[in-house]
Amino acid sequence: MAPARETTAVETATAPADTADKLIAAAERLFAEHGYTNVSVRAIASAAGVNWSLVGYYFRGKEGLLSAVYRRHCSSLNAERLKLLGQARASGLQLERVIEAFVRPALAEIRIEGGESSFSRLRAILAAEDSTLLNQLVAENFDMSSRTFVAALRHCLPGMPADEILWRFHFMLGTIYYSVASPQRIKTFSKGRCDPGDLDDTVRHLVPFLAAAFRAPLPGDTAPRRRVKRTRPRRRS
Repeated sequence: MAPARETTAVETATAPADTADKLIAAAERLFAEHGYTNVSVRAIASAAGVNWSLVGYYFRGKEGLLSAVYRRHCSSLNAERLKLLGQARASGLQLERVIEAFVRPALAEIRIEGGESSFSRLRAILAAEDSTLLNQLVAENFDMSSRTFVAALRHCLPGMPADEILWRFHFMLGTIYYSVASPQRIKTFSKGRCDPGDLDDTVRHLVPFLAAAFRAPLPGDTAPRRRVKRTRPRRRS
């Protein structure tokens, strides 16, 4: 029996055009199921049905493949967000429209029937395994779009301190992340009456909630004002 041979450079260059897509899809599924550190390059290649050397050719290794998984999701997400924000600008920026432009594309990832999406599960696993790598990927993929939306929020809330808007933007991210990662919780608890899988209904409830949070008084500025006691004018005799 002849020994197995490595793929040559010529064979690699003539690999099918969809090889990279197959590797990305296989990597996302395996990373989400077993974690990033527990999946080998050979396992990914086997699941994709290609030679393992192609991982190095296309992505320069496993970390490059993980970056490609992130880019595939985040590029389309950012593009949709910016498109909706552009539509909001065309009619005059309003807080609710800015918030909806940011949250709607992310909430579209919810998949109730099959539980959480593989990408959401991957993010949760990576946060536990290697938060530094996750932070790097998030910064690479979201920093530019986040700055754009923070600037739009500041335009809608001119009297709000910049750092306070960052805090509230951070809390909005947490709301989105939990809604996407655990949509089945509220559906089960409400016995199906509240269904995050219904995108329009979720946006209809979430946008006013977040808008009220962004417009809330500053910390320490919530004390009730003292009522001024009015005195009755003296009656003239």
